[in-house]
Amino acid sequence: MKYFALMVLLAASLLSAQALATDFPIVGTQAPQFALPDLSGVQHQLSDFIGHPIVINFWTTWCGACTYEFPVLEQFKQEYADQISLITICAGNSQEKALAALEKKGVDFLVLYDEAEIISKLYQPPRPRDKRRIVAFPFSVFIDATGKVVYARIGTFTDLDKMVSLLQDAGIALTAPTLQSSDAKQPIEHGTRSDGG
Repeated sequence: MKYFALMVLLAASLLSAQALATDFPIVGTQAPQFALPDLSGVQHQLSDFIGHPIVINFWTTWCGACTYEFPVLEQFKQEYADQISLITICAGNSQEKALAALEKKGVDFLVLYDEAEIISKLYQPPRPRDKRRIVAFPFSVFIDATGKVVYARIGTFTDLDKMVSLLQDAGIALTAPTLQSSDAKQPIEHGTRSDGG
């Protein structure tokens, strides 16, 4: 009986690993390059951040779970910004709706805008059996200092310690956070679009 239970557990683990591999075939490869505007219209490229680890969080404004994790992402940025870059990418909707979501939650981390979900699809390609263009939001990708994707997951971060633990399990070492004083914080300027739209 114990042998049977062990076999069932092993099979479930393999299926789970296969599902993750299907959802994120980029794990273990170099992160796809991109150039996207922030909410003020300023272009940012992934290559600007390579050289130290990166967390990319993909979200959309119609997803309540996405904005639910904003306080954890903001706390992560405030405590670990000197060790790791946080990039969030809002897929689809509109820049105005993305800006409104940030203002409602009172956060100021970097948000890039992926209007046609092109970059989102590069990082989480649609599965052949699914009709949805993206399997699920939110999803996050960890990239090491060399630009290699070392981990990816679908789901919401609800706890900072768990997020840090996942990063460390993926091989991204973090030291104790350096808390910034309120005077030292450098907020991201999210203004109107540069094209006036």
